[in-house]
Amino acid sequence: MSSFWTDGAEPKRTYRFRVSSDGDIGLGGDTKSYWWNIKKVDKPSFNISSSKYRLINHEINIPGIAVWNPINIELVDVGGQVDALLKHLGASGYSPKDLSKDSGIAKSHGGLLANLTIEQLNGSGEPLDSWLLEGAFITDVKFGNLDYTSDELVVVTLTITYDHAYLSSSNGGDNTTPPAAVTD
Repeated sequence: MSSFWTDGAEPKRTYRFRVSSDGDIGLGGDTKSYWWNIKKVDKPSFNISSSKYRLINHEINIPGIAVWNPINIELVDVGGQVDALLKHLGASGYSPKDLSKDSGIAKSHGGLLANLTIEQLNGSGEPLDSWLLEGAFITDVKFGNLDYTSDELVVVTLTITYDHAYLSSSNGGDNTTPPAAVTD
């Protein structure tokens, strides 16, 4: 009797992942910071819009553009991270005390989310898939809940919006380089 996994293939597991960026996330670190306190992260996803075209008695659906959906990252608050998030927001242009700033918040700052990467790992801890999020910026922060009836950890939830996600796969698939411009 043969086994289902005889080819050496192993299913991907949801608990084998790591997230990293080039910015300091308040946990100490070198140029590449691994977010070791992440509880949960969404993998990138996209939506393709469609338009309806009516032709006499027929309706034809035409694909539109692909739009990348925001992701959520849940991380355990281990101290120092709220300060790092607020510093990142300040470096991006937000200042609740200085109302004279008219430039607004800029995503070009990079900082905390520069080269944000989500890696799915195999059983040996080596990357199977690696998602690089380009143009990432924080659109929502929830600093968690406090509750006297619970002994759970405080979880900070970040919603991150980005322009593009590029996948690099260990099986040879690679689209980490932005596509070249199409010329006629």
